[in-house]
Amino acid sequence: MSQERLGRDDWVKAGLRALARSGFTALKADTLAKTLGVSRGSFYWHFADVEAFHGAVLRRWRQVALDSIVAELEATGGDRWLVLIRRALTERSTLESAVRAWAFADERARAAVDAVDGGRVRHLRKYLVEAGVDPKLAHSRAHILNWAYLGRSISRRLRTEELEAVIAEVANLIRLPTRMPG
Repeated sequence: MSQERLGRDDWVKAGLRALARSGFTALKADTLAKTLGVSRGSFYWHFADVEAFHGAVLRRWRQVALDSIVAELEATGGDRWLVLIRRALTERSTLESAVRAWAFADERARAAVDAVDGGRVRHLRKYLVEAGVDPKLAHSRAHILNWAYLGRSISRRLRTEELEAVIAEVANLIRLPTRMPG
């Protein structure tokens, strides 16, 4: 890729790929410049320092991991839950795992993970309440659904029939009684 055509967005995309493939230690100007076939000067043309680059990578991850999914769900005219569950349980999650590993070593990454988790839970709760679930139950179920996604992201892949059974059970969780007992 020519240095003249390499933009800030190209660096961030390369950072996300490197993060998913090799972990957060790959988010260095030298390493990425070699991968992209350009000089480090191109990196520093777009970012004041590596910390600024890390911030841009984390912001893009939030767009990928939360904002774009919420926008897609908001535009969904059909069964929002089925779209969400199927997407959460079938898509590759190497980037999710890599960002979470980074969060163990870096406070800024930890804050980004916490913000994305908080946003996911808020949106899940909202969708559950819209589906008629009591707000107190919706809050707990939103956490359970987010944890199910996170657990799946670090688990082995399931065979198709196993995955379909899990998708059905998660969908059933949403349909459980909608009011708190008592």
